[in-house]
Amino acid sequence: MSIIHVLIVDDERLFAELLRVALRGAEGIEVVDIVHDAATAIERAKTTHPEVVLADYHLPDGTGADIARQLRLQSPETAVVVLTADPSAETLSNVARSGAVGHLTKERDLKDVVSSVRAAAAGEILFAPNELQRLLLDRDTTRKQIEPLTARELEVLRLLASGASSQAASESLGISTATLRAHVQNVLRKLGAHSRLEAVAEAARLGLVTLETWSRNRGGTRPVGSEPAESPRKGNGTGDRPPTMPDDQKG
Repeated sequence: MSIIHVLIVDDERLFAELLRVALRGAEGIEVVDIVHDAATAIERAKTTHPEVVLADYHLPDGTGADIARQLRLQSPETAVVVLTADPSAETLSNVARSGAVGHLTKERDLKDVVSSVRAAAAGEILFAPNELQRLLLDRDTTRKQIEPLTARELEVLRLLASGASSQAASESLGISTATLRAHVQNVLRKLGAHSRLEAVAEAARLGLVTLETWSRNRGGTRPVGSEPAESPRKGNGTGDRPPTMPDDQKG
């Protein structure tokens, strides 16, 4: 099993440590560092090369979305998951346009963070159907598709919208993951999107995918990757149930 390296970015130091404890007890996941601001996160990502960055939305010198934008240029293979306490339409739109793979609310159990890290590393999108609906309503309805998608690009887009990981999508199409990435980049360019998440929202607006399919494949409310994770082989010192995020750390 490949190790998933995770960089945690949160200025709430207690909450960041809780994340470290939850992830440390999960098999195949290693926390490479904890930092507390956007600038340091971008610099540490250059040396630690994480597969996943967990970043709080509100940081002293910016947002988790700002980190995602920079890493999209600096390290496009790194998946950024933004943690939010107030997922307003404006916040969700900013996260989607930043290149992040999605977000998690801070009210979720820490066990959901573990499964979401695995999902993000696998190339899945972390967004609930109701959040996609809000994002879709926020899109500029005057925008038009610049260039038609090819049949293969439509297949790729619909697999991504169905919740398939990069590995599963490439196997389903009988192509390599490198070829899949090339198709994904073409889809993003043609839809004017900065991330797979934003591409799915734009595709829904254009009628290329449906919210009904999105909801059905996600059980209606759960973000991709938020299914309960298997019990880790290592204990986390808190019993069978991982700790939940404390109320005073959700703000």
